Amino acid sequence: MPLKLVLGPANSAKAGEVLGAYASAAHRGALLVVPTAPDAAHYSRELAGDGAVLGSVLTFNGLATEVARRAGYSARRLSTLQRERVLRRAVAKVRFEALGRAAQAPGFATAAGNLVGELQRTLVTPQRFAAAMQSWAAQDDRRESYAHDVAAIYLAYARELEALGRVDAELHAWRALDALRVAPGRWGEDPVFFYGFDDLHPLERDAVETLARVVGVDVTVSLTYEPGRAALGARAEVVEELRPLCSEVLELPALDAHYEDGARAALHHLERNLFEPSPVRVDPGSAVRLLEAGGERAEAELVAAEVLELLRAGVPGDQIAVVFRSLTAAAPAIERVFEQYGIAITRERRVRFGHTTLGRGVLALARCALLSDRAGADDLLDYLRSPGLLERPEVADALEAEVRRQGLRTAAEAREQLGWTLGEIDAVAAAGDAAAELARQARRLFAAPHRGRAPVVGPEEELDAHALSTMLRALTELDELGEALGGEELIELLEGLSVSQPAVARGGAVLVSEPLAIRARRFAAVLVCGLGEGEFPFAGSPEPFLSDERRRELAACSGLRLAPSDDALARERYLFYACTSRASREVVLSYRSSDEEGNLALASPFIADVAELFDGEWPQRRRKRMLADIVWPADQAPTEREFARAESAAHAPLAGEVPSPMRSLSPVALRHVRHSEILSGGALEAYGDCPVKWLVERELQPERFAPDHDAMVRGSYMHQVLEDVIEQLGRAVTPESLPDALEILEQVMAESTPPIGAGRPEGVRAGAMRAIEADLRRYLAYEASDGSDWEPRAVELRFGFEGEEGALPALELGQLPDVVRVRGAIDRVDVDPGGKHAIVRDYKSGSARPDFQIARWQSERRLQVALYMLAVRDLLGVQPVAGLYQPLTGRDLRARGVYVEDAAAGTRLFGNDSRSEDELSEILEDASARAVALAARLRAGELTPCPQTCSRDGCLFPGICRSQ
Repeated sequence: MPLKLVLGPANSAKAGEVLGAYASAAHRGALLVVPTAPDAAHYSRELAGDGAVLGSVLTFNGLATEVARRAGYSARRLSTLQRERVLRRAVAKVRFEALGRAAQAPGFATAAGNLVGELQRTLVTPQRFAAAMQSWAAQDDRRESYAHDVAAIYLAYARELEALGRVDAELHAWRALDALRVAPGRWGEDPVFFYGFDDLHPLERDAVETLARVVGVDVTVSLTYEPGRAALGARAEVVEELRPLCSEVLELPALDAHYEDGARAALHHLERNLFEPSPVRVDPGSAVRLLEAGGERAEAELVAAEVLELLRAGVPGDQIAVVFRSLTAAAPAIERVFEQYGIAITRERRVRFGHTTLGRGVLALARCALLSDRAGADDLLDYLRSPGLLERPEVADALEAEVRRQGLRTAAEAREQLGWTLGEIDAVAAAGDAAAELARQARRLFAAPHRGRAPVVGPEEELDAHALSTMLRALTELDELGEALGGEELIELLEGLSVSQPAVARGGAVLVSEPLAIRARRFAAVLVCGLGEGEFPFAGSPEPFLSDERRRELAACSGLRLAPSDDALARERYLFYACTSRASREVVLSYRSSDEEGNLALASPFIADVAELFDGEWPQRRRKRMLADIVWPADQAPTEREFARAESAAHAPLAGEVPSPMRSLSPVALRHVRHSEILSGGALEAYGDCPVKWLVERELQPERFAPDHDAMVRGSYMHQVLEDVIEQLGRAVTPESLPDALEILEQVMAESTPPIGAGRPEGVRAGAMRAIEADLRRYLAYEASDGSDWEPRAVELRFGFEGEEGALPALELGQLPDVVRVRGAIDRVDVDPGGKHAIVRDYKSGSARPDFQIARWQSERRLQVALYMLAVRDLLGVQPVAGLYQPLTGRDLRARGVYVEDAAAGTRLFGNDSRSEDELSEILEDASARAVALAARLRAGELTPCPQTCSRDGCLFPGICRSQ
């Protein structure tokens, strides 16, 4: 039997033995079989100079295709997507007894597919499996329904394949090998070499046996294995199954010639003794080092710094591998940091279709067209932001601002706001074949940024190209199955598509990968990262249908033996061993001692296993970058940018307070200040609170990117409603006039539709309106019960608005040449029966606040009501005897402010708000003086931040004024 088995630990010259023999036989049609497609691409390039023929380096699926071609087996294979759809069909047709509820779960079909694939790779037919499950059920009556359901899945899937006349990848390889056994002479004499595998499942072993024993060609299999080694124990089963078939078993000894001189002793010691009991401790020097990080970002920065040191020491980038057990969670942080540090990387990317730029736009278009009643405004915005779709992208920005401000929720509302036809959405919605029309639109979106230029696809567009290819291939494959998907099903399909962008080797780029992708290659340096408990070793998960206990019972009662999953630790040990044995110069191990929130994280037990090989000080020599290390120490900064950050941090004040760069406006800026000619009481109060607050809110007035706060909308609406009610009533609110006031209130509210609760359900908005009506009814009843006979003289009295009909002149304060002109709108002015005295009211939609009382006007920088009282005195010629902040809600509706003690301003005022006429005059003069002083500072452009008084919650704009 011409089967040669080449065994040995890592770095035992297996590559020279196998790849050398393959290179010598390549010109005679030899085939090299490797585990993965990236391995095939790598060895095709590496061995091309030794005579390897293009296409002679294959994966196992490629070998199965070649076997089928030579044996004349021509059944069509299902793609991965087609297999998933057929599995769904099969599962949907099974009448489950015990698994009915579980079958409704989203991942049921995927789990069922994994079980079917395992059974096919183990060469178990549906009938054999059903018989085994029947034997298992016979041991206990309670097992019958469960055994029936599990067996029915495989049987139903087999029936679906038979009805379609198709096979999947595993069944294709199985039947191709059967066909070759019938006509072994069809293969010819081409030898086959298996290299880089850490294990062979039964179907792969069947291929080895068929080629070697039945066909009779030379087959060489290389496996990393050494008897008695704990790290390689998981490979013992396959070795012992192949050994009886071999004509030659070559067991190679461990060699240390591969390592660089300075690292040879440490790295060879690591390879020979990892996971072995009672190892001798040695000093690893710099060949094996440890990193500790606080959080993902810190770990990525530590690893990037190590890589930069290697690159600067002359190590080529393609000789450096950064390895994570799983890249799914780690890749984003690594990519961001490596890009910031200027390190080029190579990695295979696998992302959801909707996470690509093109996919996001296509899915948004599909939702707007096919789920019109459920598509959100954000879907339309995502579609409009597709690159190249709009000649002026700011149109989408303006639409988004309106969507946010108005609280628009649906795509239909957003389209109405946009005012465009958007015929492509209508075309997809009206198409008889929505999938075909969506495919056409996807091609259009992909080409949109490059109309009329015909450029070569660059790195930025490459992922979108793969996304488009994936989508078109998926739709074609579904068409082959005769599946016409409806709108929701089509969107679900696209959302579930996975886009793969193969790792393309680039000169000088560092490989970021997972253990299985590097186990057949060598590097100068390997950095094994993410060594945390539960991450590496990966805990794994039990098989959902057949637990290890059930597998043992199945083997005992039926003879059907399926591999247990309880050797997960042995497999993880092998993967860690493979990572640490791939380096010739340096191995770096990295773990996180905390997460990004500072919560404790435990290191992998593999780090303790490595620590047992080296001197006791090895863990203490680890390099650290903890969560609190915002910047690098200046002498360790890996890049110029990080050095500059370290220098800036070193010269910052110890308390971390950075003085604000803003102290005053320039003369040029002052010329654009609209408040330089005329001011409002609100602007002066804002400036008094904090000049930066005034600058942002009153001068810059940035457009809000969200609906106005409900409290603000509520307050404006209540003011307007009260104004209309008082104006239409035309007299004081008394017990006699209260019914009329309430009737007017009901009429006014019925005729208005305020934007309260924008974007919220109609029931919530209706509830808010009912609450407002209740508050206003309560307030009107409260005012009527006060017993005051003061009549409203003016409602929303405006002054200082030049050119506006009915507006009074501006209020002038101070003396020439520093006169300050003030404008404003007074909510309400009531006068006594004689028309000589007035009460100024300023409505507040909230409850009463302590700073409304007169005792705190000066300390709290309150000016507005005082300025309104001056306006009434100077512009109306009526003497103000009260200035009140009137709450419209809250438990206590009593007004706060100031009133003359002997004025009949109301029966429910606070006694400590009363003042004499002389005191009131002093209060108004003080307010006038404060307003003049603030106006002088404002006109001079003074911008000293006042974070302590900016608001009750502190600084409102810390990112602008940068003052704590």
